[in-house]
Amino acid sequence: MRSTAPPDPASASLLHAYAQQLGISADDRSVNEPLDMQVDDRYRLRLRGLPQGGIVIVSRLRSLPDEEFDRDELLLRVSQMALGMMKEHASTCVVDSSERAIWLQQTIATNSTHDVDEAVGEFVNALAFWSKAVNAI
Repeated sequence: MRSTAPPDPASASLLHAYAQQLGISADDRSVNEPLDMQVDDRYRLRLRGLPQGGIVIVSRLRSLPDEEFDRDELLLRVSQMALGMMKEHASTCVVDSSERAIWLQQTIATNSTHDVDEAVGEFVNALAFWSKAVNAI
């Protein structure tokens, strides 16, 4: 889910331009740093340029239970819902590398801040669904 390699220069520049479009000062962050943002005073997102190009958007949905049976049951239910959502949404649920949380993730290949903004809007719509769904299980 996370790479330690630096982002592709074009993706990093695009993300930097998007941050400026949102009014986030260039002095507040390096061009290679991820962009953390909050939408609707509710949803926290991180946008990061990828080493091979493109941008990934992620948001943490919930912690995984410590109890193995509960964890397996939650993962099974989320996986079933995720399969049903794949046709309609570009985002998908993933488990972090430490296996402690479920995240929503979307990768976009784009060359414009408009496309990034559109993808963020679609991601937030999916995030609204997933935030309720995973916490109702």
